Amino acid sequence: MILSNRMSLHAGSVRFYASRHADTLPLENAPVITIPCGEAFAVIVQLADFRLHKLWHDGRLIHTGGHVKQAVAITDLTEDWRCQHLSPFDNVRLVIPRQALDEFTYDSGQKRVARFDCPPGTTDPVMFHLAQALIPLMDMPDGASDFLIEHLSLALLAHLTAAYGNAPPEWSRRKGRLAPWQEQRAKEYMLLNMAKGVSLEQIAQECRLSRAHFARYFKNSTGNSAYAWLQKMRIQKAQELLGRHEQSLTQIALECGFTDQSHFSRVFKSVIGTPPGNWQRMRAMGKDASGDG
Repeated sequence: MILSNRMSLHAGSVRFYASRHADTLPLENAPVITIPCGEAFAVIVQLADFRLHKLWHDGRLIHTGGHVKQAVAITDLTEDWRCQHLSPFDNVRLVIPRQALDEFTYDSGQKRVARFDCPPGTTDPVMFHLAQALIPLMDMPDGASDFLIEHLSLALLAHLTAAYGNAPPEWSRRKGRLAPWQEQRAKEYMLLNMAKGVSLEQIAQECRLSRAHFARYFKNSTGNSAYAWLQKMRIQKAQELLGRHEQSLTQIALECGFTDQSHFSRVFKSVIGTPPGNWQRMRAMGKDASGDG
Protein backbone atom coordinates (compact mmCIF):
# COMPACT_ATOMS: atom_id res chain seq x y z
CA MET A 1 0.00 0.00 0.00
CA ILE A 2 1.38 3.41 -0.99
CA LEU A 3 0.10 6.58 0.64
CA SER A 4 0.90 10.08 -0.58
CA ASN A 5 -0.91 13.25 0.51
CA ARG A 6 0.23 16.82 -0.14
CA MET A 7 -0.71 20.25 1.15
CA SER A 8 0.48 23.83 0.87
CA LEU A 9 1.69 25.62 4.01
CA HIS A 10 1.82 29.36 4.27
CA ALA A 11 2.29 32.37 6.51
CA GLY A 12 1.41 35.41 4.46
CA SER A 13 3.59 35.36 1.33
CA VAL A 14 5.87 32.65 2.76
CA ARG A 15 4.81 29.37 1.12
CA PHE A 16 6.18 25.84 1.28
CA TYR A 17 4.83 22.31 1.01
CA ALA A 18 4.26 19.22 3.11
CA SER A 19 3.41 15.68 2.07
CA ARG A 20 3.09 12.29 3.68
CA HIS A 21 4.59 9.20 2.07
CA ALA A 22 4.22 5.63 3.22
CA ASP A 23 4.72 2.17 1.79
CA THR A 24 3.98 -0.95 3.84
CA LEU A 25 5.14 -3.52 1.27
CA PRO A 26 8.55 -5.24 1.21
CA LEU A 27 10.93 -3.27 -1.00
CA GLU A 28 13.98 -5.53 -1.47
CA ASN A 29 14.16 -4.70 -5.20
CA ALA A 30 13.21 -1.05 -4.96
CA PRO A 31 14.58 1.26 -7.66
CA VAL A 32 17.12 3.99 -6.94
CA ILE A 33 15.26 7.31 -6.98
CA THR A 34 16.81 10.56 -8.15
CA ILE A 35 15.52 13.36 -5.92
CA PRO A 36 14.43 16.38 -8.02
CA CYS A 37 16.79 19.34 -7.73
CA GLY A 38 15.75 22.91 -7.04
CA GLU A 39 16.39 26.02 -4.99
CA ALA A 40 14.91 24.47 -1.87
CA PHE A 41 15.52 22.33 1.21
CA ALA A 42 13.83 18.99 1.90
CA VAL A 43 13.03 18.03 5.50
CA ILE A 44 11.99 14.43 6.20
CA VAL A 45 10.47 13.39 9.53
CA GLN A 46 10.06 9.68 10.25
CA LEU A 47 6.67 8.77 11.71
CA ALA A 48 7.75 5.15 12.32
CA ASP A 49 11.00 3.20 12.45
CA PHE A 50 12.58 2.99 8.98
CA ARG A 51 14.71 -0.15 8.97
CA LEU A 52 16.79 0.11 5.82
CA HIS A 53 17.58 2.52 3.00
CA LYS A 54 20.54 3.81 1.02
CA LEU A 55 21.44 7.43 0.31
CA TRP A 56 23.85 8.85 -2.29
CA HIS A 57 25.21 12.41 -2.32
CA ASP A 58 26.90 13.64 -5.51
CA GLY A 59 27.23 10.04 -6.69
CA ARG A 60 28.81 8.77 -3.46
CA LEU A 61 27.05 6.30 -1.16
CA ILE A 62 27.00 8.05 2.22
CA HIS A 63 24.47 6.01 4.22
CA THR A 64 23.25 2.44 4.43
CA GLY A 65 20.96 1.68 7.34
CA GLY A 66 17.81 2.92 8.99
CA HIS A 67 16.32 5.76 10.98
CA VAL A 68 14.28 5.53 14.15
CA LYS A 69 10.87 7.06 14.70
CA GLN A 70 11.17 10.87 15.24
CA ALA A 71 14.39 11.02 13.19
CA VAL A 72 14.89 14.06 10.95
CA ALA A 73 16.99 14.56 7.82
CA ILE A 74 17.50 17.83 5.93
CA THR A 75 18.92 17.97 2.41
CA ASP A 76 19.89 20.88 0.18
CA LEU A 77 18.08 20.23 -3.11
CA THR A 78 20.55 22.31 -5.11
CA GLU A 79 22.82 19.28 -4.72
CA ASP A 80 22.57 15.81 -6.28
CA TRP A 81 20.77 13.25 -4.09
CA ARG A 82 19.58 9.71 -4.78
CA CYS A 83 17.90 7.24 -2.43
CA GLN A 84 16.70 3.65 -2.32
CA HIS A 85 13.96 2.57 0.09
CA LEU A 86 14.60 -1.05 1.08
CA SER A 87 12.00 -1.46 3.83
CA PRO A 88 8.52 -0.12 4.69
CA PHE A 89 8.43 3.55 5.65
CA ASP A 90 6.07 6.30 6.81
CA ASN A 91 7.23 9.90 6.82
CA VAL A 92 6.27 13.53 6.37
CA ARG A 93 8.34 15.59 3.96
CA LEU A 94 8.58 19.35 3.80
CA VAL A 95 9.89 21.16 0.75
CA ILE A 96 10.93 24.69 1.68
CA PRO A 97 11.90 26.95 -1.24
CA ARG A 98 14.96 29.11 -0.62
CA GLN A 99 12.85 32.22 -1.25
CA ALA A 100 10.33 31.20 1.43
CA LEU A 101 13.10 30.61 3.97
CA ASP A 102 14.73 33.95 3.13
CA GLU A 103 11.41 35.76 3.56
CA PHE A 104 10.83 34.14 6.94
CA THR A 105 14.27 34.97 8.33
CA TYR A 106 14.04 38.55 7.06
CA ASP A 107 10.54 38.97 8.51
CA SER A 108 11.62 37.61 11.90
CA GLY A 109 14.82 39.66 12.09
CA GLN A 110 17.21 36.70 11.77
CA LYS A 111 20.32 36.29 9.67
CA ARG A 112 19.90 34.50 6.35
CA VAL A 113 20.20 30.73 6.72
CA ALA A 114 22.84 29.53 4.27
CA ARG A 115 22.56 25.88 5.28
CA PHE A 116 21.06 23.60 7.90
CA ASP A 117 23.38 21.68 10.21
CA CYS A 118 21.39 18.52 10.90
CA PRO A 119 23.17 15.13 10.73
CA PRO A 120 20.84 12.56 9.09
CA GLY A 121 18.94 10.61 11.70
CA THR A 122 18.88 13.35 14.32
CA THR A 123 16.02 12.63 16.73
CA ASP A 124 13.70 15.62 17.04
CA PRO A 125 10.49 15.19 19.10
CA VAL A 126 9.39 18.77 18.32
CA MET A 127 9.48 18.23 14.56
CA PHE A 128 7.80 14.84 15.04
CA HIS A 129 4.82 16.36 16.86
CA LEU A 130 4.55 19.25 14.42
CA ALA A 131 4.54 16.75 11.55
CA GLN A 132 1.82 14.75 13.28
CA ALA A 133 -0.27 17.92 13.59
CA LEU A 134 -0.14 18.32 9.80
CA ILE A 135 -1.50 14.85 9.01
CA PRO A 136 -5.23 15.47 9.70
CA LEU A 137 -5.01 18.76 7.78
CA MET A 138 -3.79 16.88 4.69
CA ASP A 139 -7.05 14.91 4.74
CA MET A 140 -9.18 18.08 4.78
CA PRO A 141 -7.42 20.55 2.45
CA ASP A 142 -10.58 22.59 1.85
CA GLY A 143 -11.71 22.63 5.47
CA ALA A 144 -8.40 23.33 7.20
CA SER A 145 -8.24 26.69 8.94
CA ASP A 146 -5.86 29.13 7.25
CA PHE A 147 -5.24 30.65 10.67
CA LEU A 148 -4.12 27.29 12.06
CA ILE A 149 -1.98 26.56 8.99
CA GLU A 150 -0.24 29.92 9.43
CA HIS A 151 0.60 29.12 13.06
CA LEU A 152 1.94 25.66 12.22
CA SER A 153 3.96 27.07 9.32
CA LEU A 154 5.61 29.67 11.54
CA ALA A 155 6.25 27.08 14.24
CA LEU A 156 7.94 24.73 11.76
CA LEU A 157 10.16 27.43 10.28
CA ALA A 158 11.01 28.93 13.67
CA HIS A 159 12.06 25.54 15.04
CA LEU A 160 14.12 24.60 11.99
CA THR A 161 16.02 27.89 11.90
CA ALA A 162 16.59 27.91 15.67
CA ALA A 163 17.64 24.27 15.90
CA TYR A 164 19.60 23.78 12.68
CA GLY A 165 20.10 27.18 11.04
CA ASN A 166 22.14 30.11 12.24
CA ALA A 167 19.46 31.69 14.43
CA PRO A 168 20.92 32.34 17.89
CA PRO A 169 19.39 29.96 20.47
CA GLU A 170 17.96 32.84 22.47
CA TRP A 171 15.92 34.09 19.50
CA SER A 172 13.08 31.64 20.06
CA ARG A 173 13.09 32.40 23.80
CA ARG A 174 12.90 36.18 23.61
CA LYS A 175 10.30 37.47 26.02
CA GLY A 176 8.99 40.40 24.03
CA ARG A 177 5.37 41.25 24.75
CA LEU A 178 2.64 43.21 23.06
CA ALA A 179 2.04 46.75 24.20
CA PRO A 180 -1.38 47.11 25.87
CA TRP A 181 -2.80 48.87 22.80
CA GLN A 182 -1.49 46.09 20.54
CA GLU A 183 -3.04 43.33 22.63
CA GLN A 184 -6.35 45.16 22.76
CA ARG A 185 -6.30 45.87 19.02
CA ALA A 186 -5.43 42.28 18.16
CA LYS A 187 -8.26 40.88 20.26
CA GLU A 188 -10.75 43.42 18.97
CA TYR A 189 -9.78 42.68 15.38
CA MET A 190 -10.15 38.92 15.84
CA LEU A 191 -13.53 39.27 17.52
CA LEU A 192 -14.80 41.71 14.90
CA ASN A 193 -13.79 39.40 12.05
CA MET A 194 -14.62 36.10 13.75
CA ALA A 195 -17.28 35.07 11.23
CA LYS A 196 -15.32 35.72 8.04
CA GLY A 197 -11.97 34.57 9.35
CA VAL A 198 -8.67 36.33 9.83
CA SER A 199 -5.06 35.75 8.91
CA LEU A 200 -2.01 36.13 11.08
CA GLU A 201 -0.62 38.65 8.60
CA GLN A 202 -3.71 40.87 8.90
CA ILE A 203 -3.61 40.90 12.70
CA ALA A 204 0.14 41.56 12.71
CA GLN A 205 -0.36 44.52 10.39
CA GLU A 206 -2.96 45.95 12.77
CA CYS A 207 -0.30 45.79 15.49
CA ARG A 208 2.49 47.08 13.22
CA LEU A 209 4.55 43.93 13.70
CA SER A 210 5.87 41.13 11.51
CA ARG A 211 3.95 37.85 11.61
CA ALA A 212 6.71 36.05 13.48
CA HIS A 213 7.09 38.75 16.13
CA PHE A 214 3.34 39.12 16.60
CA ALA A 215 2.84 35.37 17.04
CA ARG A 216 5.57 35.16 19.68
CA TYR A 217 4.63 38.38 21.50
CA PHE A 218 0.92 37.46 21.63
CA LYS A 219 1.70 34.12 23.28
CA ASN A 220 4.11 35.79 25.70
CA SER A 221 1.42 38.33 26.63
CA THR A 222 -1.61 36.04 26.92
CA GLY A 223 -0.23 32.55 27.49
CA ASN A 224 -2.01 31.30 24.36
CA SER A 225 -1.33 31.41 20.66
CA ALA A 226 -3.62 33.76 18.75
CA TYR A 227 -5.26 30.71 17.16
CA ALA A 228 -5.96 29.07 20.53
CA TRP A 229 -7.29 32.34 21.97
CA LEU A 230 -9.65 32.84 19.02
CA GLN A 231 -10.90 29.25 19.25
CA LYS A 232 -11.72 29.85 22.91
CA MET A 233 -13.66 33.00 22.01
CA ARG A 234 -15.54 31.14 19.28
CA ILE A 235 -16.65 28.49 21.75
CA GLN A 236 -17.74 31.12 24.29
CA LYS A 237 -19.77 32.94 21.65
CA ALA A 238 -21.30 29.66 20.49
CA GLN A 239 -22.37 28.88 24.05
CA GLU A 240 -23.99 32.30 24.30
CA LEU A 241 -25.90 31.80 21.04
CA LEU A 242 -26.90 28.25 21.95
CA GLY A 243 -28.37 29.57 25.18
CA ARG A 244 -30.66 31.94 23.29
CA HIS A 245 -32.30 29.17 21.18
CA GLU A 246 -32.76 31.61 18.28
CA GLN A 247 -30.57 30.05 15.58
CA SER A 248 -29.85 26.66 14.07
CA LEU A 249 -26.55 24.91 14.72
CA THR A 250 -25.50 25.66 11.14
CA GLN A 251 -26.18 29.38 11.59
CA ILE A 252 -24.27 29.44 14.87
CA ALA A 253 -21.35 27.57 13.30
CA LEU A 254 -21.00 30.11 10.49
CA GLU A 255 -21.46 33.13 12.77
CA CYS A 256 -18.68 31.87 15.01
CA GLY A 257 -16.30 31.29 12.12
CA PHE A 258 -16.43 27.51 11.77
CA THR A 259 -16.34 25.95 8.31
CA ASP A 260 -19.65 24.12 8.76
CA GLN A 261 -21.80 22.43 11.39
CA SER A 262 -19.64 19.30 11.38
CA HIS A 263 -16.49 21.33 12.03
CA PHE A 264 -18.30 23.25 14.78
CA SER A 265 -19.49 20.05 16.45
CA ARG A 266 -16.04 18.45 16.43
CA VAL A 267 -14.31 21.47 17.95
CA PHE A 268 -17.09 22.13 20.48
CA LYS A 269 -17.06 18.51 21.69
CA SER A 270 -13.24 18.45 21.93
CA VAL A 271 -13.29 21.56 24.16
CA ILE A 272 -16.53 21.19 26.15
CA GLY A 273 -16.81 17.41 26.24
CA THR A 274 -20.24 17.09 24.64
CA PRO A 275 -21.72 18.03 21.22
CA PRO A 276 -23.37 21.47 20.97
CA GLY A 277 -26.86 20.03 20.51
CA ASN A 278 -26.54 17.98 23.71
CA TRP A 279 -25.11 20.96 25.59
CA GLN A 280 -28.04 23.13 24.48
CA ARG A 281 -30.64 20.54 25.56
CA MET A 282 -28.98 20.05 28.93
CA ARG A 283 -29.01 23.80 29.52
CA ALA A 284 -32.68 23.99 28.55
CA MET A 285 -33.50 21.27 31.09
CA GLY A 286 -31.58 23.08 33.78
CA LYS A 287 -28.92 20.39 34.05
CA ASP A 288 -25.23 21.03 34.56
CA ALA A 289 -23.61 21.24 31.12
CA SER A 290 -19.93 20.40 30.94
CA GLY A 291 -17.79 23.44 30.30
CA ASP A 292 -20.35 25.98 31.48
CA GLY A 293 -19.01 28.86 33.53
